[in-house]
This record gives sequence, structure tokens and C-alpha cells, in this order.
Amino acid sequence: MVMVEVVLILAALLLGFYCNVNRHFILSKCLKPLLERQEFIKFNTTQNGYQQPNANDARPKDTIWDIPGPATNTSFGFKWLRNLFTRDFKMSKLHEVYTELNLQYGDIVREVKGGGIPVVHLFNKNDLEKVLKYPSKYPFRPPTEIVVTYRRSRPDRYASIGIVNEQGPTWHKLRSSLTSSITSPRIIQHFLPALNSICDDFIDLLRKERDPLTNEVRNFEDIANLMGLEAVCMFILGRRMGFLTTKSKQPKKIQTLAVAVKQLFIAQRDSYYSSGWWKLLPGMVYRKFARSEEIIYDVVSEMVDKALEEDSNTLMHDDNDTALRSVFLNILEVKDLDIRDKKSALIDFIAAGIETLANTLIFILNSVTTASNAAERIIEEFREYRNTNITQEALTNASFTKACLQESYRIRPTAFCLARILEEDMQLSGYNIKAGTVVLCQTMTACLKESNFQEAHKYRPERWLDPAGNFSVNNQSSSTIVVPFGIGKRTCPGKRFVEMEIVLLVAKLLLAFDISFKKPLEMEFEFLLAPKTPLNLVLRDRTF
Repeated sequence: MVMVEVVLILAALLLGFYCNVNRHFILSKCLKPLLERQEFIKFNTTQNGYQQPNANDARPKDTIWDIPGPATNTSFGFKWLRNLFTRDFKMSKLHEVYTELNLQYGDIVREVKGGGIPVVHLFNKNDLEKVLKYPSKYPFRPPTEIVVTYRRSRPDRYASIGIVNEQGPTWHKLRSSLTSSITSPRIIQHFLPALNSICDDFIDLLRKERDPLTNEVRNFEDIANLMGLEAVCMFILGRRMGFLTTKSKQPKKIQTLAVAVKQLFIAQRDSYYSSGWWKLLPGMVYRKFARSEEIIYDVVSEMVDKALEEDSNTLMHDDNDTALRSVFLNILEVKDLDIRDKKSALIDFIAAGIETLANTLIFILNSVTTASNAAERIIEEFREYRNTNITQEALTNASFTKACLQESYRIRPTAFCLARILEEDMQLSGYNIKAGTVVLCQTMTACLKESNFQEAHKYRPERWLDPAGNFSVNNQSSSTIVVPFGIGKRTCPGKRFVEMEIVLLVAKLLLAFDISFKKPLEMEFEFLLAPKTPLNLVLRDRTF
């Protein structure tokens, strides 16, 4: 083992030496095409690479290099992050760090990644709207490097790097081919009876798992993840999987899947804010990511293969079965698309929905159970459905419940910022930013500014109700920066499904239980925002 490690270290040193000697070739062939339009980085062949402009260089005033920001280090990534370790900095609290940067430097902040690549953070509402509403045929967002690296190393499984990371026409083809049924309101409504059933089974499982003396449910997030997996599999594969059964324990592989999904997000976070050496010498971060990807692919792939086998063995389905299988069948029947793209899309959709659905549920439950009269008003909207399925009409008319959901998105979105690559030169907060620049739109921090929302730190669902009491996002002039699912053509394709399921879950849980959290809810940054776990909730049966 020691000999293997020595060989790997020597190989890494040789590779590093090669990269340094051939830096001009690597930069000109790999980085220059991506950054050649950026005036703030000067490609100098005599210097063999990109470099920040010197103070004496002639350049326009108010460029990216004039933007205030923390100290930079062009070799080892985000130097300011490491400096923060002296202040008990934790990567899991990065969302709070960005709020501090906004307070310290203002509404536009520059930081520099390894290699001298600048990243611009935007906190001003006008800047956010300008970037996010840019009329693009193919909105560009920076790909996640560790995902790209891994998937390109596995051509046996992946024909592309996926909808999230692809760009341009390739992204457009994947998006238009694979998501039309997922985003269709007509198709989604077919799932309402099945989702009612999933909510009921979730409640039965919670009753089984709670302590009979204290009514406490420990590790609520684990059961919520099972619910998320069951709901997403129903939506994508068109069948119940039995993950919410009260009659037996879950297979170990399902528990492993939930752990792998969490680790996948954490590894993406750690790779993004690292020095980037994992690309030369795959270390712990890359190995954890690769292992998580393999577990997710293997476990979910088995579900997909089983669904395919069942479909091929069943000659006829009734109309209800066909409606529930519409998403699955539509994806499989897409023409001119590699089967690897179809299968990996099914897997990605399922994996992406598990924790996202569960975390969103936890955030809104915490908000409505701690806000004055919020739970009671939701119960009133659904009181007549205590012993029956909740209908589409009831969902449509549930204005206050939808306002609660929107207010939770404003305060605690799972995606607290959105990334974009500028497609043309823009002036943002008075600075001239060139095309090709990576910008991070810090929407959550902006949503908590008094200049955008009155009593911004207070949970007030009423702000989303018009004078007649009807829900309306247009009731707030700053509603354009409440974008937990993204915006425009890059909007999460599962948005409608998640929102329908969340309203159902909140309504049915509050009708069934008087809910309280044992401890104040804390948030952690895992590439997306997540509740700090373990979570213990007290669920007392509600009486009417």
C-alpha cells in the first residue's frame, strides 16, 4: 500500500511538472476559447499564460478588477475561505459567509478562483433581474467540474454530461426532448390521486415510528427522504415502489442511496471551493463523489431496469396506469437520443428530487408551525378533506397555503443563489463586466434586505395575498428575485410537481398532527441548503 502511494505521488509530481512546462499549450487550447472575450484577463504568449493586469496596464476604468472583494490567491483557490478558518469558519455555513461579504464590500463583490479566474457576486435587485432575465436562447450556467470530469470518464454510462451541465444546442436538445411531460400541468394532474395515497402512507409510517409515550419522531429527515424517493419514483417511473411500507424494514440499499445523495452534494461543494488538485491527483473528495455517483446509478438503475422489464412483460395497461406511466414512456420513446442519455436522465431526475423535496417540506413545516396562526389558517383551507383525497380544486383555492410556500421560498430556498455566464458585456452596479464572466446571483441574501421586502427577516405569508385574499406573486415588486427553482429556460423541470406535492404534504400533515420541532431549525450549506440533522419532531394527533 505504501509503495502504491509513493508511486501515485511521484506520478502526480511528474504530471504537475508536465503541466507547468506545457502551460502555454494547455491554457491556449483549453482556457483561451472560454475566456478570449474577457478583457480583464490578458493572454500573453511571452508570459506563457493568463495573468491579472498590472497596475500600469492601460484598461477601462471600473472593470472587474476594480470591484471590491476579499484578498485573492491565484494558485490555491479561494484564499479568503481559508483565512476564515481562523474565525471558526465552517464550509457548511458558507451561505452566511456570503451575507457577511455583502455587508463588508457592498452589493457587488469579486473573488478570485485558482488560476486567477474572477467570480462576481451580485446582491443588488436590479443587477439580479438584469442577469436572470437576459433573453437567451441557451442560458449559460457554469458546469460543475467534478460532475463533468467523472461523467466523461464513464462513456459506458453517459453519452453526455447531462441536462444540468450541458450548454448550447446540446443542452437545448436534451431539455426539450426529456422534460416536456415533466413540465406539463395536464400530465401532472393525473398523479394527484397517487400522491394523496403517498401522503397517507407517509403519515401512517410516521405514526409507526414515533415514540408512543412522547410522540417524538427521531431522525424525521430519514422518513422524509423515503417519502421523497417514493413520490419521485411514482412521478418518473409511474409506479409505487413500497418505500413507505409499515410492514417491513427498508432494504439496506435504499438507506445507502439516501446517504449517497447527501454525500454527492457535499462532494460537489468541497470540490468547487478546493484548490482543484483533485483534477490532477484524485483524492478523498473525488473518490467520495465517484463512489456516490456509482451507488446512485446502480441503485436507481436497478429500479429503472425493473420498470422496463415490467412494461415489456405487460401487454395491456388500463387508462390510469398509462397516465401514470406517461412521463416514463415519453422519455423512453424520444427519438434520435442515445439510450444512455434517456437512462441517465431518469436517474438524475430521481436523485435530484429525493432530498430537495424532503428539505423543502422541512423548511416550510418549520415556518408554518412557528408562525402565529399560520397552521390554523392552512387547516381551515383543507378542513373538509380530513377523511378524503384533496382535490385539484382545493389546491387551486388554497391561497394562504400557497402564500406560506412562497414566503418559505423567500426566506429559506434550497438553492440560495443562481449561477450564470454572461453572454454579452454588461454594466452591473456601475462596473463594466465582460462576456464570459461567471456571476453568482445571491438571491436569498437579496430577499432578506429591507430595501426589497418590508420586515424582510419576518415570516409573513400575508405579503403574497392581494386585498381580496387571493395568492399572487405579483403582489410584491421584488417577487422576481424569489426564484428557488431557477428562472426562465433553466427553471427546474420538476417545479410544478414539487409544489403540488408540498402543498398536499403540508395540508395532510397539519390535518393529522399538531407539529413541533424539538430544537430551533438550523441550515447547512451542502451545495444546496439543507436542514442540520438529525431532526426530532413531536407529532401529536390532532383532534377536531
